[in-house]
Amino acid sequence: MSDNLSYLYGLTRDGIKLGLTVTKEFSDYLGNPEKKFKSIHIAGTNGKGSVSAFIYNILSQKYRTGLYTSPHLLKFNERILVNKEMITDEEINDFVSKTRDFIESMRLKQKRPTFFEATTLMAFDLFVKKDVEYAAVEVGLGGRLDSTNIVTPEVSVITQIGYEHYDRLGCSIDSIAFEKGGIIKKGKPAVVLESKPEAVKVLRRICDLRDSRYISVETNSKITDLESNLNGTSFTLTTPNERYNIETQLVGQFQARNIATAVLALENSGADRLKKADIERGILSTKWPGRMNIIRKDPMVMVDAAHNPPAADALQIALNKLTPLKPLLVVGMLSDKDQYSYLRALRRLSDRIIFTTPNEPLRSLPAQRLSNIANGVFEHSEVIPDPIEAYKRACEVSDFVLVTGSIYLISEIIEYENKGKVEYFQKA
Repeated sequence: MSDNLSYLYGLTRDGIKLGLTVTKEFSDYLGNPEKKFKSIHIAGTNGKGSVSAFIYNILSQKYRTGLYTSPHLLKFNERILVNKEMITDEEINDFVSKTRDFIESMRLKQKRPTFFEATTLMAFDLFVKKDVEYAAVEVGLGGRLDSTNIVTPEVSVITQIGYEHYDRLGCSIDSIAFEKGGIIKKGKPAVVLESKPEAVKVLRRICDLRDSRYISVETNSKITDLESNLNGTSFTLTTPNERYNIETQLVGQFQARNIATAVLALENSGADRLKKADIERGILSTKWPGRMNIIRKDPMVMVDAAHNPPAADALQIALNKLTPLKPLLVVGMLSDKDQYSYLRALRRLSDRIIFTTPNEPLRSLPAQRLSNIANGVFEHSEVIPDPIEAYKRACEVSDFVLVTGSIYLISEIIEYENKGKVEYFQKA
């Protein structure tokens, strides 16, 4: 790791600071790069990463396009993509070198940027240097006070909303929806996948106050002929504008809703170079590693980044529809998640589990504590704290292994199996 990247990671000592004051001052220093490209802004508890990836790959068919997302799986560079290329180590070094004095000057004023604030401006700065026309920008946490919220997007997207980060976003669905809805901008449309009445009420109210058109995915799209297997998903998507024949490499019927969300966002973004064939081709080309992702065939190993109860529920529903096989679960979680509800959802997939500890020193929950929380939920369980040893054990005793619970856990397993390689798009 370079000195400059180490310095950037060192900013994590300042933790997470919700608020835009520092980000705006940092942006002013850089000449307000967020004003020099068009964007689509994506928030939500679950699905926002996949929706961002679909939007990015579709736009890439006809535009110079950027993607900013987090966290990464294997290496920092994955967070910032332009025209199907990750940010280079040299570009990372150049940005940190030119902003380091500014960052330290802010520290003297008790306003030093956090890791995420610096990374956000790094992405926006690169988008301008690379002449990006459109960027898919994924919210880090919440929305209203997230550092990405300095953009004024062509369209805002709200995916599914659930209980997570309630210590920062509030303890009710309506309070969380208020924070997510903070990305909706005056006069700009909002595409909303979330359908819970209490969330919809809040989001519609925000749209009314901001003169923003509210576009419900549920009422503005129709999904038919839906088929999904371990090789991908296909269906027919009908919107007010077009009828699409969709094929995607991503596994799981829930991806149909994510795709409908992405398509409606693009239909309302002003990206008029995109035709039906571009949208279908962009969806087919999309990869999103770590989401119902099969990384090994013998034994079959699937990894999934589900880390909260709604995501676990979606995972178990999708996988139970795909195969009658019951996987051996390898699960590790962070300490700030709702572990018991998550494990209860996974129990509908299998009664066999190995508890392990993700490689995240600050927030990982020890495997034995996770086992104690489960408290008899699973009939057959083992505790193996080392993730690689837990994974090896699972592969020795089962023909089907599912690794899930934390992106930090699945990243370690992907790196072990794939020798540090991930793909975010279909190569030509």
